[in-house]
Parts: sequence; C-alpha cells; structure tokens
Amino acid sequence: MNNYVSWSRLLRRIRRIRLTVKTKIWLAVTSIVLLFSFFVLFYLPAIQERYLLSNFNKEVQNHANTVALGVKIAMTEQNFQGVQTALDFVKKDPLLDFVSLLQTDTVWDQAHATYQVKRTVFRTYPEQLKVDVNAVSNDSTVVKRAPFSTAMMNGEILLASSTREIVQSKRQIRVTSLFFSFVVFSIGIVIGFGLARSISVPVLKLRDAATKVGRGDLTQRVTSESRDEIGELGIAFNKMVTDLATARQQLEDRTSELILEKKKSDDLLDGLKKTLFDLKETQEQLIRQEKLASIGQLTKGLVDRLLNPLSYVSNFAAVSNELLEESKELLAADPYATDTRVQAELVPLLTMIENNTEKIKEHSFSLTRIVRSMDKLLQVKSDQFVEVDINSFIENQLALYRNELDPGYSYVPLQLVAAPAPPNYLVKLLPAEMSTVLFSLLNNALYSLHERALKDQHLQPLLLVETSFHDEFVEIKVQDNGKGMSQVEKEQLFSPFFTTKPTSKGTGLGLFISQDIVRTHRGSISVETEPNVLTTFTILLPLFPVPQVA
Repeated sequence: MNNYVSWSRLLRRIRRIRLTVKTKIWLAVTSIVLLFSFFVLFYLPAIQERYLLSNFNKEVQNHANTVALGVKIAMTEQNFQGVQTALDFVKKDPLLDFVSLLQTDTVWDQAHATYQVKRTVFRTYPEQLKVDVNAVSNDSTVVKRAPFSTAMMNGEILLASSTREIVQSKRQIRVTSLFFSFVVFSIGIVIGFGLARSISVPVLKLRDAATKVGRGDLTQRVTSESRDEIGELGIAFNKMVTDLATARQQLEDRTSELILEKKKSDDLLDGLKKTLFDLKETQEQLIRQEKLASIGQLTKGLVDRLLNPLSYVSNFAAVSNELLEESKELLAADPYATDTRVQAELVPLLTMIENNTEKIKEHSFSLTRIVRSMDKLLQVKSDQFVEVDINSFIENQLALYRNELDPGYSYVPLQLVAAPAPPNYLVKLLPAEMSTVLFSLLNNALYSLHERALKDQHLQPLLLVETSFHDEFVEIKVQDNGKGMSQVEKEQLFSPFFTTKPTSKGTGLGLFISQDIVRTHRGSISVETEPNVLTTFTILLPLFPVPQVA
C-alpha cells in the first residue's frame, strides 16, 4: 500500500513538471534530427545492402548461365577445347572462388521404382580444389547452378563467387550513413543551441524584470539587441514600465495635493481613499494586461517560428509514405513477387515504417492545429465592457448555439433556468469573450454526454444552464449528467494544454482561456463533478449598482 502511494505521488509530481521554452525548442529540434538520423542510419543502408546483394546474385547467375551455354554449344559440336574456353570465361573474375563442370546421371534402384540424381565433377577451376557438389550459398560465398543438356552428356555448371566486395560496400555504406547522421546531428545541435539562446535568454530577462515590476519596482529595464518580435517586446515592455512610473508619480503627486486640499472634510477624504484604491486596482489590472500582452506577443512569435518546421515534418512524412507505396508496388512486381524471402521480410518492414510515418504525420497535423488555435486565441480582443441583462444575454447565446449545433447532438435538450434579476444591479461583460466561455463549456458538456450515451443507451441526457443572484455577484451554472472526470483530471482541468479529449479532438486551451476571460471580468470559475452522475461548472461575476439619474 505504501509503495502504491509513493508511486502515485511520483506520477503526480511528474505531471506537474513545467517544460520551459528552451526545453520545448530542444525537444522539437532533437525529435526532427533523430527521425532523420534513423532514416539515414538504418533504413537507407538496409535497402542499399539488399539491393547490392540482389544484383550480385543476378550477376553470378548470369555468369553461370553464360558458361553453361558455352559448354552446351561446345558439347553439341563435340568441341572439347570449346568446353575449356567456356570455363575460361569466368577465370579472370577476381571474386571467383571456383567453377565446376558437373556430370549428372540418373541412378535407378534394382526394382526400377525410384531414382536419385548423381553428380560427378567433370572439370574444375582451380584444378587442385576439391569441390562439394552440394555446395550452397552462405554469408561469404554466393553459389549458383546452371543446368545444360546435350546428346553426349547432361550436367550443370556450379559457380561460386566471394561476397567480400559486398561486405566492403556494406561497411562503406554504414560509415557514410554514420558520417551523415553525425553531420545532421551536429547541425541540429547548433540550430537548437542558437534558437534556445536567441529566445530563452531574452525571455528569462523579461520574466525576471516583469516579476520585479509586479512587486512595485518600476526601475526595471530590459536590453535586447534583437530586431525581431522579441526585441520589439523588450521595447514595448520598457515603454510600459516608463508609462507606469510616470503614472504612479503623477498619481502620488495628485494624491498629495488632494489630501492637502481636502484635509478638512472627512467625507471628501473617504471619497479620495476610495478613488485611490480604485486607481491602484486599475494600475494592477493594467500591469496584468500588459504582462499578458507581452506574453501574447512572445507566443505569437513562437507560433510563427513553429509552423514552418511543422509543415516540413508533415511534408516529409507524406513524401516518405509515397516512397513506401512505390517500394511496395516494385516489390509486388516480378522478380520480387515470387521471392518469398523478400515478401516475408521486406514487405512487413515497409508496412511498419509506413504506419510509423503515418503516426508522425497525424501528430504533426494535431500539433499544427494546436499551434493555429493558439494563434487564433492571440488575436486582439475587445476591452470595452458592456452593461447587459445577463438572462437575456445567455438566452440569446443559447439560441445562437442551437442554430450552430451539430445534428449528431440534437437529441440533447438544452434549456435555461433563469432567476429574476434584481432591478438595482447589472452585469458588465465583454460580450464576445463571454460568448466564447459559454460555447466552450457547452461543447465540453455535449462531448461528455455523447461519450456516456454511447455506453448507456438508457441515459436521459441533461444539459442545463442556470442563473441565480446574490448580494454582490451573479452565479451561472452549466450542468450535465455526462461521464464526468476523475479527481486527478479535475486538479489539472484549467492547466494549459491539458485535455480529457483525444488528441484529434481537443487542444487543452478552452478552459484555460475561459478561466483567464472570467478573471478579466473580476470573477471566478470552478467545477464540481461526480463520474457518471453530474458535472457542474460555476461562474461567479460581480454585480454593479445601476447609476441613479439626477
């Protein structure tokens, strides 16, 4: 039991590990380099080695066939000198181990029921070499036979050639592949080091400076010699800090003046304190928005840099699949179609490589979709809050959502239970952003309901949006009786890039962005869930008093 608890804690800590930008760059570059190195170091040499061995087998067989044809012609013409000439055809081959002229005879048993073929060495080169008439090919020698038949004699040519040049060629191919893999790996290390240094170092400086500014130190400045988006981000950050320092100084000066001027009036002093509190809160909000804008500009630059290598990965995966299909077509044609060894070894290998390449392509498309989703989310959003009737706003959004709903989810009832709004209070929203939050929660609820409905045909689906009003805030609940989630998933639900959906369906950004939008409204979002029973997302938004007309 204690071991189980220890392993559970270890797994939770591993899940909470935060990857830095530098680490992600290294992972991306290393993955691409390793994929290319695997292709160059293992796949291409294997194909080339099989190709060389196949050609060498054909060449030896052709020599044997040529000698057999010469011997057959000489025997037919009873030209025994021609037999020697036919054998001399391959003597100059430096790879020749031996060539033998074998005489084949059919020997029957006494009952003349069965027979066996007897092979006798008629002539051999080199002459002193003792030849095994049943010799077969091995790793160091390729042995081929070419039969012939004449009126004088039936026989076959037994030709053996050394594979030492094939072995040397294999070694050269592997050395060359290793060299190119080392070159590609070195280039990848240099590129990764350059990217990591040019991106992570300025980002770390900016992070440290932003942390100190958040603590109130407005003397921080960042220096950057880069002329790209990171350099522009540093300039924007310095300008932001300067403007904040100026605003704080003006605020302090003005506060001092107001305190001196209104010192005699307690009521006015209380109003001034409230104004100062609001200004400080506005200042903190400004700092937070500037930080988010800075991070957004940085992420925008990373998105643009990542899309290009991702497209290369997808394109190379597609090209690799096309090459594999062509290889399969070649192997399906003669002479490979009848070669059982090729069909048994090479075709399954090509299929496995094709499956791996398809996985690379699928995951690169998924990562590209996530990066493009990030790019879409980084677009400039509205900062103009609008006073709305929250019940009417939600009702209109649900009507719009029903119109755009996938027909496959039409069986799920979607309803609003609205409490009457107090007459003296209203809600201020960013309509487009709050619409994004509602749509994200509804999409997650529908997906959860659909997943449970596939397993439980008797499920009565429930999707409910409910509002209730309290003294200082309005409560918006989105409830469903879908499959829910575990406690571990609940703890990480609002983390960036965490999703309970498959990779092809979720990006892990919806709830993270929704939480940020709700916080921009000075509200909060939480979730309560019980697997296969009920899941409730609760949004709390502040209420503002309706201004009185004089």
